Amino acid sequence: MRVRRRTVLLTLLLVALVALDGLLLVRQGRYRAETARLRAGMTDLERTRNDAILAADAARAVLMIEVMRRQAQGDDAIHLAVNTDSGFVALDRGGARLRTMLAQIGPERRVGTPPDTLRAVVPRGVRAIERLLTAADAYPLPPWLWADRGLPVPTSLAEPGWTGSDAIVTTGGTLLYSMPSVGPLADNGYVMPGAIRLAAADLKAVRKNLSTGTRVYFY
Repeated sequence: MRVRRRTVLLTLLLVALVALDGLLLVRQGRYRAETARLRAGMTDLERTRNDAILAADAARAVLMIEVMRRQAQGDDAIHLAVNTDSGFVALDRGGARLRTMLAQIGPERRVGTPPDTLRAVVPRGVRAIERLLTAADAYPLPPWLWADRGLPVPTSLAEPGWTGSDAIVTTGGTLLYSMPSVGPLADNGYVMPGAIRLAAADLKAVRKNLSTGTRVYFY
């Protein structure tokens, strides 16, 4: 009976994945057709200008990331370097790497309930540590988090332990946290959009080197 039930579940999962792939292919085809239609209505000059703008934006993003990386390497004070592409956070002093920590980068996507929505993103650039949290601290989580998880919004948005045993809040509100045992973030398969999750042991090990005002480089 268990084998049959497991087979049925696997079959349903496979069908759902195939259906999702088909939906994505259809949407991709629509986007390509819409892009082709819009480009067809442009003059040669407009197409050239549009392509140049896109290329310039891409080059600007690459340049900014490289500037941030070099700026971090030249910082002689203790600081954190967050590499969002490679998925790690490093504790550095100048060009010396003191500790490298694997990180799970939260997805960047639009969150909230229309019309009150926002795009949750991991920042690029320089921030500073604003707060260092422990399991005893109650840090308010954004109201959209519960909707993103499909959970009812509780009366209190802040309870001790919801951001793990140790956590960091930077200027601008970016959260670096460890997986808690309670609360809406207590799920190994979920990382809060726009946030960064690290192992509790890593955050505990570097905490003594950090203080309010410590710079954090995101690139």
